[in-house]
Amino acid sequence: MDKDLEDYEKLKKRGKEIYTLASVLTLLEWDQETKMSAQGAPFRASQIELLSSLTHKERTSDSFKNALEKLIDLKTGKIQSEALDERKKGALREFRSEFLKDTKLSNAFVKKLAKASSEGTHAWQKAKGNNTFETFLPYLETIVALNKEKADLLGYDDHPYDALLDLYEPGMTTKKLDILFGELKPFLTDLTKKLSKKKRKDSSFLSTFFPIDKQLAFCRELLSEMGVDPQKSRLDTSAHPFCLGIHPTDVRLTTSTSTTTFFTNLSAVMHEGGHALYELGLPPEDYGTPLGLYCSIAVHESQSKWWECFIGQSRPFCDYLLPKLQKAFPKELKDLSLDHFYSTINQVKPSLIRVFADEVTYILHIIIRYEIEKDFLTGSIKLADLPKIWNAKMEETLGITPETDAEGCLQDVHWSCGLIGYFPTYALGNIYAGQLFETFKKEHPDFETSIAGGDLSFIHHFLLEKIHRHGRESPPVALIENATGTPLSSKPFIDYLKDKYE
Repeated sequence: MDKDLEDYEKLKKRGKEIYTLASVLTLLEWDQETKMSAQGAPFRASQIELLSSLTHKERTSDSFKNALEKLIDLKTGKIQSEALDERKKGALREFRSEFLKDTKLSNAFVKKLAKASSEGTHAWQKAKGNNTFETFLPYLETIVALNKEKADLLGYDDHPYDALLDLYEPGMTTKKLDILFGELKPFLTDLTKKLSKKKRKDSSFLSTFFPIDKQLAFCRELLSEMGVDPQKSRLDTSAHPFCLGIHPTDVRLTTSTSTTTFFTNLSAVMHEGGHALYELGLPPEDYGTPLGLYCSIAVHESQSKWWECFIGQSRPFCDYLLPKLQKAFPKELKDLSLDHFYSTINQVKPSLIRVFADEVTYILHIIIRYEIEKDFLTGSIKLADLPKIWNAKMEETLGITPETDAEGCLQDVHWSCGLIGYFPTYALGNIYAGQLFETFKKEHPDFETSIAGGDLSFIHHFLLEKIHRHGRESPPVALIENATGTPLSSKPFIDYLKDKYE
């Protein structure tokens, strides 16, 4: 074997050990949200603190550094060998980028942030359940202070937010986001006002009683039809739906259920199913290198929004789905027409809860959070004033005001987890999905007929070829541009909404 290839395999082996250790941490986080005992939170915080520390030590160890330096110059980024193919060179660039970020954060800091986030998540759960923002405030203050410190440690040129944003969406900046959001916000605000004036469809069937066991059985069947392998995944329930990839052979999905929110549950399952397909589609032979990892959070979100909205709420998919629903729930849905079903699940109306928002108003929720997060980091707002600031932005942007903090500034788990800089990826996911969908329609002009007939496999194959199999070979924007052949733009997403709603 060529020496460079031999060195690459040694680096990959070290990477696999690190990623395997990190996967145990992911499993603990999944358990915390699904199966952990009510009294287990304090010890779980200690477990997460320890594993975060151990993982960080391995990622920044001299042995890993030495293995990496044999193949790439850490200072300049120059690849030391031309014998490696372009994919492996891409993996080395990502390895270097991760290493440089990791080494800017001390192990003591990583432990402190991990513990604060675990404790913050538990405090948030209690505060949201009791509608007591004041009990969460001290934890939030700690988390925001640590994220300010984190931004300073990582470094930035223009805005501290850029340092945190880059962790989730490499290469993205506040300047770029301000342009994209500046294009979207007025369009979405205007479209929301127009559509909100339309006469509302009778939506009583959405809140009909549906037994939870039958809901979950239907959802598991739908996941299988989407291509989610039940032998490599499992679906459980949690307070907030999510999906975590342990390995390309082990993916954990959750959904939130009640007897009167089946269609919300169904939408969440398709959303998380999109995430699951991405994790399952990553090349297992590259596990241990960035080539076996998803490209970015926003690219991940593009896959979930694709299935939830672009496919799941489309007319042809409704044509396919409704007869299946009526067969599973004949009493509850027997008189429901296709027109009524499609129109109702696509009604646009400003709502308080982000995860329940329609696809027109959804990004407005994200822009509100983005604006608040930037102010967090510059200290231009007092965290104690967050409920008041949140409510004012909701009124200004969506024309509605929360009556409680639980349905306002406490609704999302992200800040309690320390995930400041994460929210914009949700909006970028829609933009990426819009651009992918434009390409999909060109390459599959008969897609509506195929979907209405129950064929979903070609959709999975399209995404597998365009996105999943590439892992982290390219930066996010480059991956989308390579997949679509066009520069990144918000226009395809805007055109998609115009075609569907106007």
